[in-house]
Amino acid sequence: MIQRRPRRLATAMAAGVAAGFAALLLGGGLAVFRPALAQDAGQGQVRALVEAKRHAVLSAEIPGRIARLGVEAGQGFKAGDVLIAFDCASYQAELDAARAQLNAAEVTARVNRRLNSLRSIGEAEVQLAEAKSQVARADVRKAEVQARRCEIKAPFDGRVVERRIQEHESVPAGAPLLEILSDRDLKVELIVPSAWLVWLKPGQRFELRVDETGASLPGEVVQPGAKVDPASQSIKVTARLVGGDSALLTGLTAGMSGTALFPPPVVSAQPSPPQPSSPLPSKPGAAP
Repeated sequence: MIQRRPRRLATAMAAGVAAGFAALLLGGGLAVFRPALAQDAGQGQVRALVEAKRHAVLSAEIPGRIARLGVEAGQGFKAGDVLIAFDCASYQAELDAARAQLNAAEVTARVNRRLNSLRSIGEAEVQLAEAKSQVARADVRKAEVQARRCEIKAPFDGRVVERRIQEHESVPAGAPLLEILSDRDLKVELIVPSAWLVWLKPGQRFELRVDETGASLPGEVVQPGAKVDPASQSIKVTARLVGGDSALLTGLTAGMSGTALFPPPVVSAQPSPPQPSSPLPSKPGAAP
């Protein structure tokens, strides 16, 4: 009997805790766990993230040693600027050799054509010389492509996000070298409730309040996403900034966040959830 009392007490305590938790659930205690997205979305407010439209990680197309690294993290650049230069002495030597072989093949082809006109050699020798000349010309083009890969140029205006290598390091082909983005061509990404798809269309205007700068900028929906997240019942929406003060736009940087505010009349246009129907009144004289 003495050994059973602790077990009974533990069982009673567990039952009490379970009953209290059930009362908390039935009494609406889970409201404190409701996502902030659902609370703010009812007022037409959703979180927004400023992103760069053009973002890339530049990689090495050839193996080699880094001879010059012309930019630092955070530094700006223009399209066409040389960002990275490899030590390409061996590639330049291969290009010179290919050009010399092409010159020799073209000389042989010219001589054979002259000899064929004098009927000193046959047509087969001429065609063979022409084929060797074409092969040498292709080798030159291949060597030129390799030599051009010795310099990595900026594909667009932007800034350096991260440098992943240092000067004088040797890297294999395909190694990531620089992460860059365009700081002039920005977009806005929103996460909105999927129920907004009823009225949220391309061209819908909103106001973006940036957390970091406190600026308020006009925005416009470009395109809703292609798939709804079934777990959160939300969808990603791509938007852009329109007009606004150029000074405020200049202060924006990819990675900043804020709140997108949609007009109340538009938000109130979304359909309300269906209400449970009331029971039909019973007929007179019907059995209870």
